[in-house]
Amino acid sequence: MKRKVFSMVMATALCFSLTLTAACGSGSGTATSDASGSAASADASGDASGDMGSTGSTPTESDSAKANPDAAITLDGIAMGQVQSLITTASLVYDGGELDEEHTTNANVLESGDSTSIIIDGDNENGIVIRNTGAFVLGGESDPELLAEKINFSYVTGDNNGDWDAFCEEMGYDSSLSIEEIAEDLIASGSADSYTNMNLATPDTVSLSNYYVDMTGTGTNDMGGFGAALYVSDNAVAEFNNFKVITRGPGRGALFTRFGAQATVNNSTFYAVSSSDDSSANGCPPGLFLEGKVRATNAVGASVVNYNDSVVISKGWGALSTDSDDLYTNADTPTTLNIKNSYIAVLSSGYGAYSDGAARDTFTDSYIDVPDYGAVETGIGIVEYDNCVLNAGMYGVMTHSGNSTGDIVFNDSELHVGEAAVMLRDTANTVVFDNTTIAYDGTSTINTEAALAYGVDMDDVDEQFGTTDGVYADYEHTEFRNPDSHCIVKLLHNSDSGSGTESTGAAPTVTIKNSTMEGDILNTAAMEGDENTATSGPAGEGVRTARSLEVSLDASSITGAISLGQDTWAITHFASGENESTDIGYAESTELGSFHDDGFGLTLSLANGATWEVTETSYLTELTIDDASSITGADGATVTMTVDGEETEIAAGTYSGDIVITVK
Repeated sequence: MKRKVFSMVMATALCFSLTLTAACGSGSGTATSDASGSAASADASGDASGDMGSTGSTPTESDSAKANPDAAITLDGIAMGQVQSLITTASLVYDGGELDEEHTTNANVLESGDSTSIIIDGDNENGIVIRNTGAFVLGGESDPELLAEKINFSYVTGDNNGDWDAFCEEMGYDSSLSIEEIAEDLIASGSADSYTNMNLATPDTVSLSNYYVDMTGTGTNDMGGFGAALYVSDNAVAEFNNFKVITRGPGRGALFTRFGAQATVNNSTFYAVSSSDDSSANGCPPGLFLEGKVRATNAVGASVVNYNDSVVISKGWGALSTDSDDLYTNADTPTTLNIKNSYIAVLSSGYGAYSDGAARDTFTDSYIDVPDYGAVETGIGIVEYDNCVLNAGMYGVMTHSGNSTGDIVFNDSELHVGEAAVMLRDTANTVVFDNTTIAYDGTSTINTEAALAYGVDMDDVDEQFGTTDGVYADYEHTEFRNPDSHCIVKLLHNSDSGSGTESTGAAPTVTIKNSTMEGDILNTAAMEGDENTATSGPAGEGVRTARSLEVSLDASSITGAISLGQDTWAITHFASGENESTDIGYAESTELGSFHDDGFGLTLSLANGATWEVTETSYLTELTIDDASSITGADGATVTMTVDGEETEIAAGTYSGDIVITVK
């Protein structure tokens, strides 16, 4: 380890208090706001002009776009299956770097010394909205008339306003076509979901400092940002310095970003308190085995969010999250979270971060303190920890959705987990541990010593969340795990009722470098499911295909079992909030053995002086040992090896077949 636990103390203590009497530092940026809420101007509008040709109509700046930009910016809610529009009821609205006076209300904006307060009591209201309408994005449209309006809006607000030929050339269309014809062709060719504006100028940074935002009420949909305290979208660039944000309602997040927005959070505190009764039906999907009503933050649509020297705490569900609801998000334009020297926590049930679709979550010098999962990974998302500490009551990282293939990387980090560092639920991820340690002492309650070391005011946490030392007195945390299982990595069949797709059978890889670890590495998914391997709801239903696991030890020492196995599943009923109760299967116990279908199994290689101290008879299908590496029995026990039933010396070489490493 390169640092001791709790050695990272915030360079600048958070200076907020509920009385708002002390001034914090000031931020910088091209467009800035002081306590009065004024802002420098940055022009993001354009006049309509240009000739479309004889068969088309001339683009015009529509009345709706001109008079009510929020209504004109109608976004497709892909994941929710419905058209959504952000209705601005915000206290402060910034449009293209300019304060939009027409859509700004100051009734809830209070000044106190050198700080500004925004106090809201009402459903779906936003605190601060920062957007750049000149960077409007099209996505997933099926209505030619609506798509035509968006193309028109994009033209009149973009750099090519006045040059229809150039605009059409960039789109790949002849300028003699009308907007309606282009819209119809985009839909017919299936290209509507990937069309975005091009060559738009980067907007000025809106930099805000010294705000206190306290919002009560319900947010309708945190995937659309309805009711978020801070909302940044449409290529806008925002910087939040010395903020304290508290949201007190289900589905009401502290920060929401989308459509290429960039947001940087410095020296700030975000609390997602949810509410005392959590009466809203909104809640975490049951397939995640979590309870809760709020994600403190949510980033979608290729937005980039940076958290520096900050604190994010959620009551239950999630602290940092991403959603792949925007169709143009992909490996080239991923939604990105960068977390540095920050404290991320959940107090009841939930995860620290979610890397969804193509999202990338990178943690540096930070502490993740959660009751369940340090992070959840799906799709081609990437989760990486550099010089971090995780305290997770269940898993460091959990994956799900059958064809996930993203990277999970731990560098110079320290994991404290309840059952497993990484739980691969029927996925084909690449997992890397480099100079990392694991202890199986993770708890479902936060580590107050760690919180204090990162500048958290625990008295304030208890006052806002109604906890004692961050713990809810009457709350019982539900866990779906085997308390006797201690795994570095486990690959098992997916067990929830419906999340994920039929897997391809691709093999995940695990590489452990420069590390000394205790714990097992297990593959219980090397054969199709049966009554002992529930996969999608009740035992024996919706089985997944078999999958291999490939493990490499490089200059590392592992003490434990590395083996194939079979799980016995317990089926229980679980519901998150008021969601309908769902049959959930979880691995109650595991039997080691040569359980695998033909062509699938577990391969292990030892290189560069790697050692494996075997604690329990283990079963492999391929083994490679180099001249500098070794396999021994833990605590001086004797180990022997058979390959397809034949006694075989454990020596340098490669072996294939049914391999049994027996501990005597």
